[in-house]
Amino acid sequence: MNQLVRLTLVRHGETIWNREMRLQGSQDIPLSEIGLAQAEAVAKRLSAEQFHALYSSHLQRAHKTAETIASRSQVPHHVAEDLRERHFGEVEGLTREEILRHYPEFWNGDHTYDVAGVESFVALRDRAHQAIDKIADHHLGEHVVIVSHGGTINAFLNAFLNAISAGLHGSGVNKLGNTSITRVFREADGSWQIIEIGCTAHLDG
Repeated sequence: MNQLVRLTLVRHGETIWNREMRLQGSQDIPLSEIGLAQAEAVAKRLSAEQFHALYSSHLQRAHKTAETIASRSQVPHHVAEDLRERHFGEVEGLTREEILRHYPEFWNGDHTYDVAGVESFVALRDRAHQAIDKIADHHLGEHVVIVSHGGTINAFLNAFLNAISAGLHGSGVNKLGNTSITRVFREADGSWQIIEIGCTAHLDG
């Protein structure tokens, strides 16, 4: 039996809060008009590929993006709540400028935030890795599309690259554009390999 699992990880489409540079975290913000168009664009691109299942976060920005993909590709859409974005506690809804003004140490470069209610980066990384590993376990030999969030996808990449010290991936380190595509695969021995990160060619016109 083929044990290799190929995953296509998609960040959700744009929301108004994305445009306003507001930290969304666990807040359930819908897609903007631009985000809906982006979802259609990535759905069109992925409709040219064969994949066997589709998973998404329950938050509507990811769920709607996934539904748009599912409507074109006619694959089953499953919801996995552990694919949700990181919880940022009391700073959710604030702009970057507001956060820096009220919490000047918030982006301190070491993934630790001294703010009430913030999910730790380690907790996010472990949650994302476990959730995606579990999906892979159910789809050996298959290609699966996962629609999630920028922070969650970056944390997953961090989990198997051990990239904290290198600064390549983590919370807000490597910017993934809306509806960007990241491709990875898991080999038979359980190790992960990267094919590409953050491709948005489908948005180029």
